[in-house]
Amino acid sequence: MKILQNLALLFFLFAVTATAKSRLGEYFLGFGYSIAESGSDDREADFLRLTAQAPNGSNSDIGVYLDYGTMEQNGSDASSWNLGLDYLAHFNGIGGRSALLIPYLGAGVGYLDDERPIRLGKDGFTWSLLLGSEIQFSNSLSVHLGGRFLGLWSEFGENEFTADAAVTWWFDAVHGVSFEYQRTFEAELNYFTFKYLYSWQ
Repeated sequence: MKILQNLALLFFLFAVTATAKSRLGEYFLGFGYSIAESGSDDREADFLRLTAQAPNGSNSDIGVYLDYGTMEQNGSDASSWNLGLDYLAHFNGIGGRSALLIPYLGAGVGYLDDERPIRLGKDGFTWSLLLGSEIQFSNSLSVHLGGRFLGLWSEFGENEFTADAAVTWWFDAVHGVSFEYQRTFEAELNYFTFKYLYSWQ
């Protein structure tokens, strides 16, 4: 009986990995919930995170995102939202069957509006530069490591660097989930995000 259970588990894992996909070069929508906290004071936040990504060519993607939520500090709440557009250029994978490294470079523009400035000190149009890689361990499991350097168009002295890490698991060719961590160094905030991914192609 135990042998049949193990065979069923192996068959299930093979079926999942045979039909799943990467996050680069694919169409997908992401619906997420994020909490943020500061290690230095009493700031806490809740965000809804919406993302969409689509191939722009054989080696590039276009992505859009919207974050909306509230930040609590000293017992008072303030709203915050961030809308942006990113262009990602990814390169041929490096590695073998056990792990495939897919590096990328990117640039983006956006608009940030914090009722109480918590991320860049001011509101306004933003620019960003991205660098990172997806490490694909199988057709269903991948890890993302990257960083984003961003700032305000109106004042280049107002900038921020965020480090990002994410684990993505595709159940099949359509549905997946990701667990994401983000650290902002100037604002000293830690973001923890759970996201459902839907891919239609």
